[in-house]
Amino acid sequence: SGAKTARQLLYWLAIGVACVVAAANMLPYCRAVSLALVDIFNLQGMVGFFGNRALALVSIPVGVVLWAFIQTAEAYPILLKHDRKLMRLIALEADTADQLQVHEDDDPALVSLKEWYNRFPLLSIRTANRASLVAYIVDTLICLAIFPPVDGGFGQLIFVIFTGQWGLVNWGSVGLIVVMLFCFEMMVRFILFLGLQWHYLKRAHS
Repeated sequence: SGAKTARQLLYWLAIGVACVVAAANMLPYCRAVSLALVDIFNLQGMVGFFGNRALALVSIPVGVVLWAFIQTAEAYPILLKHDRKLMRLIALEADTADQLQVHEDDDPALVSLKEWYNRFPLLSIRTANRASLVAYIVDTLICLAIFPPVDGGFGQLIFVIFTGQWGLVNWGSVGLIVVMLFCFEMMVRFILFLGLQWHYLKRAHS
C-alpha cells in the first residue's frame, strides 16, 4: 500500500513538473511571435506605443498555439510507439504475406497503387517521424532566434562553426537551446515510463 501510494505521488509529481516545464517552454515561442509581429507591422510613434503592446498581448495565445503544435509533432512518434496494441497491429500487417507483387508489365498507375498499399501499414509511423523532424528544425530555428549563441546572426554562427572559434560562442545560450528543445520531450518520456511501470506493477500484484 505504501509503495503504491509512493508511485502515485511520483506519477502526479511528474505531471506537475511537466506542466511547469511546459509553461516555461512556451515563453520563447510567445517572444518569437511578438518579435515577428512587431517586425512585420513596424508601428511607429504613438500608434506604435499602443500597437506594439497590443501585438504583445496577441502574441501570447498565438505563441501558445505554436508551441502546442510543435511539441505535439515532436512528441507524437513517442506516443505512438508507446501504444503496444497499435504497434502490434502495424507490425503484424507489415509482416504479413498480404503484399501486392509489382510486375514489370504493370501499368505505372497500378505500380503506384501497389506500392502505396504495401507501404500503408507503416505510413502513420513514417509520417509522424517526418513531421517530428520538421518540427525539430522549426523549433531549433526559433530557439536560435531567441537565444542566439553567437552575436551577429545566423551567418556569423555558421562562420564560427566552420572556423572553430569556440571562444565566441555563448555556451549559456547553447545550454538554454538544448533545454528548450529536449526538456519537454524528456518529461513526456518519463511520464510514459512511469505509466508503463505502474501498469506492470498492477499486473504483477493483482
